[in-house]
Amino acid sequence: MGTITNRYLNEVHWQQPGDPKLRVTGNAVHVWRICISKNLKRLEQFEALLNPEETLRAGRYKQQKDTYRFIISRGMQRIILGRYLDLLPAALQFVLGDNKKPHVVGNNGDTIHYNLSHSGDWILLAIAASPIGTDVEFIDNNFSFRDILPDNFSNDEIAYINHDNAAERFFTLWTRKEAILKATGQGLGEHLQLTPSLDGEHTLSRSVIGADKNWQLNSFLVNPGYIGSVAAEDAGQFFLFFDANT
Repeated sequence: MGTITNRYLNEVHWQQPGDPKLRVTGNAVHVWRICISKNLKRLEQFEALLNPEETLRAGRYKQQKDTYRFIISRGMQRIILGRYLDLLPAALQFVLGDNKKPHVVGNNGDTIHYNLSHSGDWILLAIAASPIGTDVEFIDNNFSFRDILPDNFSNDEIAYINHDNAAERFFTLWTRKEAILKATGQGLGEHLQLTPSLDGEHTLSRSVIGADKNWQLNSFLVNPGYIGSVAAEDAGQFFLFFDANT
């Protein structure tokens, strides 16, 4: 049986990448944070990178903020992933793999795994050489999360949440569940309750995809008011954190 090791990182150093060419090899995991409001000035640059299908998709959103978020998200994905694959951003082709997980195949045949999440003003992009999953959430103190606890959390998890800073505790555990299920391609539903999210090492239920592997999951503040989690295949991953904002 596989395991998942959950931990909270109290200190995360968001750095600017120095080398324009980047690589993820072995046990490296790169985590990028992208602020939507700080990148609105680059909308035209990002929009110029989209292919016709992406341009049509951006135009289908009913709210302008969702259109802007999609353009910035996809444009940044193209720029950042292009640095790993030595490809021009506009040349990247996004395809669906197993369990409908998107990935990009480089011109040399190498595949990098990535996963993206967004909430409010922030986007989180995680990149690795093996399966990866991420989730970011705005810590909304007005969200009635207690209504969904029994169906999605274990008794121990519910007891942990029902203390001081309950909203932050809830969203921390929620992002962990989302991150591992996205990494495996499992999807949500009944598996949320079966996915352990408390700190420490846990055995995975046989019903969860990827239960035969070992996973490492790190949670951290993306920015004040935003919690993020990243799940990576195999324990002992080396995480680096990058800020994509100028």
